[in-house]
This record gives sequence, structure tokens and C-alpha cells, in this order.
Amino acid sequence: MQKWSRSENYIGESYFDYYVLLSRHRDSGLVEESNFQSALKMLNGESDTVKVIRFSHWLCGWIEVILIHESDKESINKGNEIEKALENYPILDEDAFGEMISEKETEMFNQIKYDTEHGLYAYWDLPKDYTDEDIWVRVKRYVSDEW
Repeated sequence: MQKWSRSENYIGESYFDYYVLLSRHRDSGLVEESNFQSALKMLNGESDTVKVIRFSHWLCGWIEVILIHESDKESINKGNEIEKALENYPILDEDAFGEMISEKETEMFNQIKYDTEHGLYAYWDLPKDYTDEDIWVRVKRYVSDEW
């Protein structure tokens, strides 16, 4: 992990005595979201030495980072293990990622189902005589685009 550093045009609180583990932003995909949440869980959540800090950003709206204070050797070691694991495989916790995919698919299915029942089947490129299977095809396509 690297220590937090301040960009030239940053105005705000400084975190020079913290290491940065992972970040996410408004447009993060499901892999980034899952890894962020899984890493935070592996660190036993936020504490006095593990923080999630949100910064506003003109381009992507906001950025959140997991910071670990330099005094918390146990969490620093865990953070280094997390980074090492992500070097070898892009998903930190397959089960958590699978649950996130499943939730997103269910949410998308329900949205498309609602829309089609209210006459918006053409919006989803569905025929008038669509089936639930037709909806699931759209769901799989849209959710896989979010990875």
C-alpha cells in the first residue's frame, strides 16, 4: 500500500499518516464495489484507525477511499494481504461478488418487468408478446456490462 498523498489542487483535510487501500467512485462497476465492501469487511469495518473518506471530484462526482492509519500494524498487514490477493485474481470474495450480481439481476428484472407491464416493452427492445425469459436475456446483458 502507498501512503495518502495530496494532489496539487486538493483543498481539504490531510491524511499523510494513512495508507490507501482501495477506492471507488460514483461510476464504479460491480467488481470494484464488491472488492471495496469485501476489503472493508476483512478489516472489521471502520474504526479509529480504518476510515472511509469521501472526496468530491469535478469529473466523477465523488471518490471514496479506505484509509488505514500507520499505527495499526495489524490492519496494514491485512491491507497488504488484500492488495497481494488482488494482484493474483481480480475478485476479492467470489461469494460476495456473486451475491451482488444476483441482487443487481433481481433488481433489473423487477424494473424491466414493471416497465413492460406499463407499456414500455419497446424501451427494453422487447416484443409485445415478451416472456420472462426474454426479460432475463436483457438482464444478463445489462448486468454483465456493469462489471
